Amino acid sequence: MANRILESRGFGSQRVNMYWLSGAESEKLVKSVEDALEKIRRAGPNPINTMDMKSIKKKVVTTPVE
Repeated sequence: MANRILESRGFGSQRVNMYWLSGAESEKLVKSVEDALEKIRRAGPNPINTMDMKSIKKKVVTTPVE
């Protein structure tokens, strides 16, 4: 759901990742953090930081309907 909202607003769905981990899976945790960090680096700068805040406040955020 978050991916669809971000994609519809032009931010790219790669900015949200979810991982299912147990506290006993330390190796999986490390791999997940490394994976998330690599995806963040590939996504580049946050587009919100480069937008005009006045134009953002005028936009209405809606959820996509299937």
